[in-house]
Amino acid sequence: MENPDQEIYLSRHAIRWSWTLVIICGFLLGYYVLQTYGLPRHRQYQLDFGKAKWIEPAEARAPVAYFRKEIYLTALPAQAWIEVAASDNFGLLVNGHTIGVRNSVKTYEAGIYDIKRALKTGTNVIAVSVSRISYPGPAQLRLRGEILERGGKRTQLLSDESWAVTNKTGIVAGSEEWNAKRTRDETWPKARLSALNDQSVATSQVDMNPLLLELPRIGYWIMADNGPSEAVFSTTIKADRSKQETWIQIASSGDLDLAINGHIISLASSAARGSKKLPHLPSAEETAPPVDKFGRVAKDRTAPANAASAPFQTVNLSAYDVSHWIRRGQNVIVATVRGELMPASLFVDGFVVKGNKVDRFSTNGAWRIGERPNSNQGDAQQRTIQIGPDGIAPWGYLPQETARPLDHSGFATLFQSWAIVGLTLGLVIALWLIVSAVVSQWLGEPLNIAMGRDALLHGPILAGLLLLLLPNYDPRFPVEWSFQPIFVVGAFSALILIRLFHLLVQTWTPEVNRAGLERMKAGAKWETRSSQAKAMISRDLRLPELFEIPFRQLLPYMILILIMFLGLGFRYQGLGYMSFDHDEMGLVARSKGIFNLGFPYTVFAGEVRWATTYEAVPYPLALFGFLFGYSEWSMRLPACLMGTLCIAVIGLFGRRLFDWRVGLFAAFLYACLPLNIRWAQNAFYLSQCQLMAMLTFWFFYEAIQTRPFKQKFLTAGAVTFCLTYLSWEGTGFLLPALFMGLLLVRWGQWWWLKDFHLYRCLFFIGALVVAQYCSRMLAGAAYLQVGSGLSNLTGPSLYFLAPGYQPMFYVDKLLLSENHVFFTLMILAGLTFCWKHSGFRYVVALLATLFVLHTNFLAALSPRYCYYFQPLVILGGVAATVMLYDRVRALARRAGDSLVARFAAHATGMVLLLLLFVQSNESVLKTYQLSSAGDAPQMMARLNTYRYDYRGAAEFVKNHARPGDVILPGIPHVFNYYAGIPGTYFLNTLFSSKVPYNQLLDEPRFADKFGGLPVIRNIAELKDVVNRSGRAWVIFAPYSSFDKLNSPAVLDYIHENSRAEFESYRAKVLLIQGAQPGVALAETTYTAE
Repeated sequence: MENPDQEIYLSRHAIRWSWTLVIICGFLLGYYVLQTYGLPRHRQYQLDFGKAKWIEPAEARAPVAYFRKEIYLTALPAQAWIEVAASDNFGLLVNGHTIGVRNSVKTYEAGIYDIKRALKTGTNVIAVSVSRISYPGPAQLRLRGEILERGGKRTQLLSDESWAVTNKTGIVAGSEEWNAKRTRDETWPKARLSALNDQSVATSQVDMNPLLLELPRIGYWIMADNGPSEAVFSTTIKADRSKQETWIQIASSGDLDLAINGHIISLASSAARGSKKLPHLPSAEETAPPVDKFGRVAKDRTAPANAASAPFQTVNLSAYDVSHWIRRGQNVIVATVRGELMPASLFVDGFVVKGNKVDRFSTNGAWRIGERPNSNQGDAQQRTIQIGPDGIAPWGYLPQETARPLDHSGFATLFQSWAIVGLTLGLVIALWLIVSAVVSQWLGEPLNIAMGRDALLHGPILAGLLLLLLPNYDPRFPVEWSFQPIFVVGAFSALILIRLFHLLVQTWTPEVNRAGLERMKAGAKWETRSSQAKAMISRDLRLPELFEIPFRQLLPYMILILIMFLGLGFRYQGLGYMSFDHDEMGLVARSKGIFNLGFPYTVFAGEVRWATTYEAVPYPLALFGFLFGYSEWSMRLPACLMGTLCIAVIGLFGRRLFDWRVGLFAAFLYACLPLNIRWAQNAFYLSQCQLMAMLTFWFFYEAIQTRPFKQKFLTAGAVTFCLTYLSWEGTGFLLPALFMGLLLVRWGQWWWLKDFHLYRCLFFIGALVVAQYCSRMLAGAAYLQVGSGLSNLTGPSLYFLAPGYQPMFYVDKLLLSENHVFFTLMILAGLTFCWKHSGFRYVVALLATLFVLHTNFLAALSPRYCYYFQPLVILGGVAATVMLYDRVRALARRAGDSLVARFAAHATGMVLLLLLFVQSNESVLKTYQLSSAGDAPQMMARLNTYRYDYRGAAEFVKNHARPGDVILPGIPHVFNYYAGIPGTYFLNTLFSSKVPYNQLLDEPRFADKFGGLPVIRNIAELKDVVNRSGRAWVIFAPYSSFDKLNSPAVLDYIHENSRAEFESYRAKVLLIQGAQPGVALAETTYTAE
């Protein structure tokens, strides 16, 4: 029996948890109320493409496509708009001018644009370039638009089979751009209808109401009758309810101040001439940069700047969403215009959305002069004069754009926000206290019990509101989808109705439910059928020993095995679909040396160059290459299996740190996490390094659990550390991390300093580290080379003193990256109630130490460098969530241990676990924007995204090259592997990567370190090589590598004198065509120059 002091302590502890649940629920509910009613809404809209069809190139594999359509206009347009949706990335061009560009990964992006200023009389070209990163599937486009000419003629634009499309810009002969009017597209292939037309495809949302561009403008330019340079215009509009959706488009001849019901919407500094702050609808006056024949968007350096002394300034029709300031009944609009060179003039066109129809309003003769439109005194006696409709001189037809309203984040707004949250919190607490008092008196139980049980009823609502936030970060939903009145009202209603569960406290008891369960089992003859099943398995399958293990002990291992098979299925799917990238190919090439000398190496200048990094990684590649041959599938199979084994390690490690619940759920989340699936499909070092690191964490934790340390686990930990270090030497930071883990697990204990076996393991590890450093120094000493690379990093440095120091890099790339945000939040929350748990301290110590060391002492930054300890984020987040689950269950036991309290506790915990699952993968929601960087993912963060199509580029050159052609591969060893022929030269004019000197060449010179190709060092050498050859092939893959290695002069020369013959995922093949004829490679033997 517990003593009274302990009972008092537990009671106070339960009350603190009760207050915590209620306060957090109140704050979150207050946040919902604030976003729904207190702040201006950020409205977004799904575009309606009507009868437009999804179209794509006829080629089966065309991730890049260029669509174009010619239209003929007899007069300049009064109105013209286009809606575009495309796979991943697109650029809209009209007559060579870039109108809009959208970029994403695995999202059907959409946009709506005003194009009237880019159109001309005669033939016009509408062109869209689409570049896809996700696979499978070609580049796809859907487009709808309308053009209204001044004479009233309407032209519909719909994407269909009549559009011309090509998957390479090299189809255009000569120097013309693919989107130019002079380019003839009669010989272009026609688009075909896509299979997407039979599906429901959700595109991204747009930030403006499409009606702004689709509705014809009905307003007139107005001015005061005496033509002053400054005037105040006003009118009233009527709304049926408060905050009814209202949009206003406004333009003026000078500086403009706009107010709605006394609230300032824009000031002269932000809205004077069109508010050019948002890029949603670029103005045609801002001459858009053209896109060249390679699809590059560049700045238009020839566009003249607007002269400061021009008599008429550029005027845009800026759109504002003023719904937040609209109230029921009459609303006053006041616009103040201050001009300099001409009379103050105003143009307004707007509408109020009322169900399925809109009420239009605009400037006309009914507008009044003065701030009081309903007054007949003073300035209001002046009349407004209608100058003319939209399109009159000197303004012409106004380009339309969305504008950013004035920032209202002042003290008043801050006070209002906190007041709303505070009042909501006070209401929730007051309701809790009142209901608890009533229930306590009604049931005749202590107040603390009623308060605890009622606080638990807030848990499911709190967890549900958190879960409801996730669609806001899915690009298929509006960014404020969760903040709707229906959800706020529903949350308050649930908060009230859930209290009805108090009525079941005395009738819904564990005894009653237990008796009901026994009756169900008896009716179903559970015991008899269970005995028959065991006998059948024991007799027919001869597995009686299984029943010697209690089912409770066997079940977790069976579940873990099922999770491993699930993870293996995710990782094995499409294992060989993508071509090798350059990092994989480097390890594959080194692994072949193991069959000759027993260690990984390559040969350069006739000498063996053994591997000085990733030394342990090529051995599994060599084994699987020996068993299955060399292919993408066989080389990635070791990573696939290691990634699957890591699922088991995480499950067992989590079980040892915490319990089976943490281990199994963390293993399940790891098995489904896109980042881990992607790296398990890549032959680079990361999967092996992560597996060895997790084994090191586990073995060391097992070793330090007893006094003295377990020598077998220490030895195993030392071995796995060495394998981790030889997989990537940056994991040397594991040693100080393990030391910090030891200090926190054995806090205040120092007897382990006398453990002799610990020092033996450290000596063995130290010897290996020193040997690896010596190997690197010896391998580099005998070679003359220029340039720099990651191999220059020989160890830790004081990176935090460097100018390029980025303290938030791993916060963005790991802790707050896509699919990791809620894990990090739960770890931070868990610091307040999980710190006493030694396993949690161990995980946090490892994670924090490695994070600090990589941020401050490694002078190279890459998301992959933190991958080996990324499972610690999952383990820590899941552990904190499960321990929070346990705390809520404990509160339920303290609060009378009724089934009502248990139900609320389990519902809270299960919804929190569901929240972790939903945000960690793409199966339910695509929370692509749930990161500190927004929708800007890492290369491997999403499933089915292609890195670089080296294979397609190499095979194209192989099939089209002729004898005597010069081949300039971007990554020579990858090109050689896929094409079966070497390149001719390597283009590296900036020496941004390491370039060694090869004295064995006929003309000793610098050469590529992987393929041994002679290096072209400057523009003169490039021109000489091209001029001496008939044709030069430039494999422009990857884009970033070419841009980094070569000077602007070289890049400009290539772009000006070549055409794209092949385009694919982040890869292009450019051909610089000479006058010399040749024979196709398929007809003769290739001889490298």
